Amino acid sequence: MVRDVTDLSARLHHPLPELTPASKTLGDIAGLRVAGVRAGIKASGNPDVALLVADHAVDVAAVFTQNKFAAAPVIVCREHLAKSGGRIRAIVVNSGNANACTGEEGLQNARAMCAQVARLVGCTPEEVLVASTGVIGVPLPMEKVRGGIEAAFEALAAGPEAGRAFLAAIQTTDAYPKEAATLGEHWSVAGVCKGAGMIAPNMATMLAFVATDAPVEVSMLGDRVRHVARGSFNAVHVDSHPSTNDSFFVIATRRGPEPESFAAALEVTCKRLAWLIARDGEGATKVTTIHVTGAASDEAAQAIARRVAESALVRTALFGNDPNWGRFVSQVGNAKECGSIAGLVCKLQGVTVFENDAPTTFDRAAASKAMASEDVLLELRLTEGEGSGVVLTSDLGYRYVEVNAEYTT
Repeated sequence: MVRDVTDLSARLHHPLPELTPASKTLGDIAGLRVAGVRAGIKASGNPDVALLVADHAVDVAAVFTQNKFAAAPVIVCREHLAKSGGRIRAIVVNSGNANACTGEEGLQNARAMCAQVARLVGCTPEEVLVASTGVIGVPLPMEKVRGGIEAAFEALAAGPEAGRAFLAAIQTTDAYPKEAATLGEHWSVAGVCKGAGMIAPNMATMLAFVATDAPVEVSMLGDRVRHVARGSFNAVHVDSHPSTNDSFFVIATRRGPEPESFAAALEVTCKRLAWLIARDGEGATKVTTIHVTGAASDEAAQAIARRVAESALVRTALFGNDPNWGRFVSQVGNAKECGSIAGLVCKLQGVTVFENDAPTTFDRAAASKAMASEDVLLELRLTEGEGSGVVLTSDLGYRYVEVNAEYTT
């Protein structure tokens, strides 16, 4: 019997961040209506079907998982975006079931979800995108899904309450809702995401939906979204396991000359959402920003930072507030993208702990105290070039094993 992970008491035993509601939600973006309802997919009875509908065809750009076991909804989204030219009317989402590794039946079910929404909205199936998240390898309970879609369509509304209902319906093992917004002059960027485990995006189980009613240069939207993904969602690491369902969508409800501040607003919003995912790594107590500079290229720096983030020894040291610089610098030496460790400098919370091929004299007790923070900065400076890269990683504690050992049993 599949067990709903949100019911595990261990899931909520780690300290949670203090969050303030975002100033805007998806429901506050002009031209959009959203909803989230309970369809009975989750054993917990929590909301599990979400729907976003645009008043007219809108532009969307997306990046998806590179996992070769891409889930049925990812395959269908790619097909629909190619056919529609990136113009859509709706996105339908279910949680509690990933519809991944479900063969031809899974593809038929994902297409059926799109077709049902298209009939309700009055558009073609290719103008509907679909996303799923949850347990892999279990067929969708389509009778429940169909009922959920009908209920979500009836519940469509604008405003913050509707936006937060959408967010509640996309969550699985999330310990808290993840939302962010940035306000411009007479326009906004608002986004939501879900994700806590199976997180090491390489896209672009993580889903992110960001929308704006700012005028947007549609010809630039795809490149802009891929660029933003690199420094936000693609910079998140929880457990070195990219999902079959990773999807990141950016919806633009207006076309026109972009405000100068739009690109920065999109980036700020997505980086905040990415931080919230890293902070919610199952059992996590903090987010560590691993900043690598002086690498041969940006790509090399990013790869080195990810190599450090993937080390269980590094992440358990972070959990224990242990300024064990040896784990950090030795993992740099394990990265094939590192050509030379000569001149490597390691800083922890702004304090130099290693340079000139040797440890420095530093106050270990003070360093440990400084690590007992929600935000930890680990800086690694090489001397090979101008490349830089950042990865956000959660720490690795006792609760991670509890949650994931009992995920489906």
